[in-house]
Amino acid sequence: MRYLKPYQQDFPYTVGHGDLTLHLDEEGSADILEPISALLAQRGSGTLRRGISGCMSGVRSRLFVKTVELESLPSRLRVTLGRQRRIGGYDWPIAELMNSVDAWRQGAPVPRLRGFGYRRQGLFPVRELFLISDMLDEHVDGRFWLTQPQMQIEAFLQGAFALIRELYEKQVCHLDLWAGNIMLDPQRLDAMKVVDLENCYIGHPPYWSEALGFQFAFLFLRLVQNHIDEARYDNLVYAALDQYPGIDRVNFERVYSLCKHQQISRKKRRDLLLTGNLQLRG
Repeated sequence: MRYLKPYQQDFPYTVGHGDLTLHLDEEGSADILEPISALLAQRGSGTLRRGISGCMSGVRSRLFVKTVELESLPSRLRVTLGRQRRIGGYDWPIAELMNSVDAWRQGAPVPRLRGFGYRRQGLFPVRELFLISDMLDEHVDGRFWLTQPQMQIEAFLQGAFALIRELYEKQVCHLDLWAGNIMLDPQRLDAMKVVDLENCYIGHPPYWSEALGFQFAFLFLRLVQNHIDEARYDNLVYAALDQYPGIDRVNFERVYSLCKHQQISRKKRRDLLLTGNLQLRG
């Protein structure tokens, strides 16, 4: 996995047990090895489902661990050899690792990645990846928050719009920005964070206006539309656009109006911000 070498400088401390290797940011994080190894042992006995995301605690550490099993031989080979997919880009777990580090380096409101790891026996391909990040204690995800009786939708949206604005300023374009990927502290709705960065563009994409149109539309499409009138949501969005100098409102509106009610694939989202073209069908 030499292609990850530029990122290993952020994770200089390496520990391992059996077929598991972890690259961590500091020696103090190494106590997470024991609970992860215990998790793998439970899997081996058939008492735990595969693919776990959640909090794990060592003697000192309390971290969020996400595991991704690579089901197919082609994906295992790509990850092991550092190859990209035929459609371009790395497999999602590798993309999330790279994007998480790059977004943090740019000061984006994301949890800090504390390490990564993989399972590999000898010369066999990598079969599972681990991403280890800060645990956002006191935070809940937006999907949960939208079900709470004290939730006020416009306060939530103002926080979400501020998050989109901050990501814009840090040149991080999140292409899967829905309520479930927004983490918030109920006591501070103005300081949200975003997670699950596998489908992101780091840098200034050629078509920011179209990208913003998609982001505001996608937030509405996934759950938010169940809590607010569409016309009111539009008014809030157009008011928020005043904070974005140089936005092409014609192209923004073209994408925004279409994507509020129709899903587009991850590949087409990326094509949109790179080419400005939106193909909803075919």
